[in-house]
Formats: sequence, C-alpha cells, structure tokens
Amino acid sequence: MKVLVLSPWFPSPPFGGALIRVYQTLRYLSRRHQLTLLAPISRVPSAEHLAVLTDLCERVIPVPVSDRPAAVLRRMASGLARGLPLIQGVHRDRRIAGQLRALTSAHDYDIVHVEHSFMAPYLASISPQSGARTVLSMHNVESLRFRRELQTARGARRLALLTDSVLFDSWEERAVRRFDGIATVSALEEAWARVRAPSTPIAVVPNGVDTDYFVPTATAPASRALVFAALMNYPPNIDAAVWFCDAVLPLIIARHPDVRFRIVGDKPTPQVLALARRPGVEVTGRVPDVRPHMAEAPVVVVPLRSGAGTRLKILEAMAMGRPVVSTRLGAEGLQVTDGVHLLLGDTPAALAAHVSAVLERPDLGAALSNAGRRLTTETYDWRSCLTSLDELFDRVTHASARSRPPAGGIAS
Repeated sequence: MKVLVLSPWFPSPPFGGALIRVYQTLRYLSRRHQLTLLAPISRVPSAEHLAVLTDLCERVIPVPVSDRPAAVLRRMASGLARGLPLIQGVHRDRRIAGQLRALTSAHDYDIVHVEHSFMAPYLASISPQSGARTVLSMHNVESLRFRRELQTARGARRLALLTDSVLFDSWEERAVRRFDGIATVSALEEAWARVRAPSTPIAVVPNGVDTDYFVPTATAPASRALVFAALMNYPPNIDAAVWFCDAVLPLIIARHPDVRFRIVGDKPTPQVLALARRPGVEVTGRVPDVRPHMAEAPVVVVPLRSGAGTRLKILEAMAMGRPVVSTRLGAEGLQVTDGVHLLLGDTPAALAAHVSAVLERPDLGAALSNAGRRLTTETYDWRSCLTSLDELFDRVTHASARSRPPAGGIAS
C-alpha cells in the first residue's frame, strides 16, 4: 500500500516515547508499504538524521514550523479563533495543511496514517479527490491525561488545562469519530474509543521495545544511581522527577546514604535542571545512548503521578534486565504483575521500601530482571506489537473497496 504518515514531530533522532513509537512504526511499515512522511521541524535536521528516515520512506517532507514561544502563542490564538482547543492550535500550521493537500491531490494514497488525536483537524486538508482511508494512532487518551495532570499542575499550565477542559471538553471524542480506523496502545484506550466510535474498526497496537537493541549486560550494576529515563519537558515527567526528589529520595537516602538519583532525558526544563543542585541528584540532559545509564542502575524508577498511555521507559528497562519500581499509573496498560515483573507502589513510603528491598536483596533483583526480560521478548517486541497495525490497514481498505460501486456504476 501507499501510506502517508502525518506526525506532529520529526522522529529522528527518536528521543522520547512518542518519537520512538513513530520511528518504530515507520521502520515496521517500510517492510511492506511505500511510505511518505510529513512532519514539522523547528530546525534543519542533520544529514545523518534525515538519512535514517529516507532509508525507510520514499518521500520525507519536513516542514519548517517555529517552536519559539511567540510563534506557539500565535498558533494557539489562531486555533482558538477557529474553535480549536489549545493543544490542536499548537500543532496547527497552514504550511503542513498545504503540503497535505498537495500530496493527496498528486498521489493516490491508500492510507493517511495520523499520529495523535490532536492532529485530527488536518483531515480537512486532505484533497476531496483522494480515496485514501484515514487511520488514527492514539498514543494515549489526551483528555484523560489532562484531567490527571490537573491534580498536580500549577500556574500557566493549570490555566491552559482548565481552559481546554471547560471550553472543549469533548474535542477528542469528536476527533476520533472522524477516522476510518483507530489504533490504540492498550485495552484501556480501546475501551474508551469503542464507546466514542462504536462503528469504527479499532485495533490494539501496543507500545513495544527493540529487544535486539535493549539487552541485558553481563556485568553487575556499576553505580548506586537510581535512574529515571524520560523526555524531560513533558509535564507528567517533570512532576514525577520533582516529586521523587521531594518525597521519595530522602526516605531512600536515610536507609542507603550512598544512593544517588540520575535523571536521564532530553530537553530538561529549568525546573528539572534546578534539581541537580540538590545533594545526590544528577541531570544529564540528552544522551546519545540511554543504555549505559540503565546498565549501571541497580533500579530504574518510574514515579509517575499523571499521564496516560503506556510507558516505553518500563519496557526498555525490563528488556535490559533492570529491576523496575513504578507507581501503578506508571505501569498502567502493560501486562505486568506486581511482584513478578516489577514492584508497584503509590506512596513515598511504598516506593522507598521497594527500592530498598531491591538494593538489599540480590535474589529479588535477579528474579525481577529475569521475568521482565522474558516478558518483553515474548510479548512486547516491536515486531510482534505492530502486526495488528498492518491488519487494521487491511480491514479499513477492504471495507473501503466493498463500499465502492463497480466500475462504471453510480454511487447511491
């Protein structure tokens, strides 16, 4: 099939869970389909990063879109004037809309595959002459994420969330109904989508991990640094890092004074960078390879209190055979068992006790490591996770073919 993929971000280099999913989707689909990628860029990609995508796609069309605060505010204001919630306004740009119209006018695509529900307004820019079916990849339920984040958000972020929840409380429900097919990351999102779009084909396409890239190391952890690996301009990750430093880490250090906390991830905000001024806390910023940091960690922690979807950071850690301690929300949507694949807790005392237990009991750490690695190879390798997306493409295109009149016929 000829597939046009519309992404809200340029997925090379793939830093952060959303970009990893987009990149792995392209990598998988390229084996069977002819791909075109359309995505915004805030700066010119390097030849190396562009080449990664041109190896997978027939066409890669990066569209310059500024990420400067003034430009983002203008897009938000323009979106509000058109009745769009703030998140859709942020990602709306007329140049992307024009490219989408031109591509679907000049080429016969079978599928227009859209990453994230907030990109739904671009469906209006698909050429009326195009016969392409539209498929949405839901990385999470955005409205659920926002409701959870409201419990901890402060300042301008809280005001923005309140504005969208009051003025545009059902925007996501309207968005998903506009697609011919929907891919969700877990049964939780699938159930949500089936209520909102009961007649639309829906498939669970889980987040996965490259189990050939993330592999256990032969040596024991070389440091006492607990690791939290995440994109550090994402509000739920910022809250998780600050809360862990404030409420959990002191309890662990009281029992294990040599323990440190390492925050590994791209785009740390000033609030995150300020954490590095605390004793025992490191903030690395972007690293070329997260694996050495995970390999050194006696425990990988995922102290999330908000967010939605499923977390690649847990799958990557388990694929490397690292013990994981997480909140229940952090592990939401994954087929994991507390005490078998990882340890779950929601209070500072519970998380600190779990981390201490792993530090003090090598047998517990080894059992979690073995079970986590086995789960990822058997259930969460990208090659098996993404097969259901191919099946969804077949379903929506076959349904389209059945609904078309025979050659020379007249549609009723």
